[in-house]
Amino acid sequence: MAATCPKCNYKLKITDWRPECPKCGVNVVYYGIEERLRKEADAAELQYAKRKPRFDRLKFSLIGHPLCIVRLALGLLPIVALLLPMGKLEYVLPFSARSVNVNLVSVISFFSNNGLDTDALSALFGSELLGKAFVCFAVALVAMLLMAVFALVGFFLLTLSAAPRGLKRNIAFAVLGMVFATVSFVAFVLMVKELNAVIPDIFSGTALPFAYIAVMCVYIAIIAVNVIYKKKNIQVKYTDVSELLLPYDERPSTIEKKKAAASVQAAPANA
Repeated sequence: MAATCPKCNYKLKITDWRPECPKCGVNVVYYGIEERLRKEADAAELQYAKRKPRFDRLKFSLIGHPLCIVRLALGLLPIVALLLPMGKLEYVLPFSARSVNVNLVSVISFFSNNGLDTDALSALFGSELLGKAFVCFAVALVAMLLMAVFALVGFFLLTLSAAPRGLKRNIAFAVLGMVFATVSFVAFVLMVKELNAVIPDIFSGTALPFAYIAVMCVYIAIIAVNVIYKKKNIQVKYTDVSELLLPYDERPSTIEKKKAAASVQAAPANA
């Protein structure tokens, strides 16, 4: 029960247990409920109107235009290309021989199964015989992992493509992906060349350029799609919610409803 009647401001007592005000008889609980509900709806519509442009940009970034759909489809292909073998390593030790395809999955599996032995790595990097080769191999792996990270981040940032700097960001991430892919492939080629030179009877390796070419083609396609998008000057299609930004009583639709209701009430009087 309210402390005072919302209509006549009568101070309600503990003994006034009925829902009606003992002075004016109005229902204290439901008095002005339509106005309160309208204000709550007005506030909800205002929040919706503020958020709707962001949702429109998000939706348009993903499926608002055929080029957006193509860009979205291309977004994950760099990661798929990293599943292709970057190269093949073969080594022969006493009572042991192994052949390994080097790609993103094999690299992650190696570190997850064996961990990171910093002492062994320091010894390998400092080795006069194998140091240069393992430095190149480490650079190749780090560049591959960085490319994977930037590819994933760039894919999720496609949702912001309709933002003011969205296209520049998409192109920048694609360029960075190409740089990391090039560094990884070149470092791997140098590692293979070095190991083939110093321990040819134990180790043999082959760099496979197909994965690198696939990655570069995908990134070139992503850049091309963003450039075409920019050249066409494609604009985001926004839902018109400007009316919801106004107070309820000031909205054109509300004013028209009030005029229509007033004309209906005036008609019987004129008759």
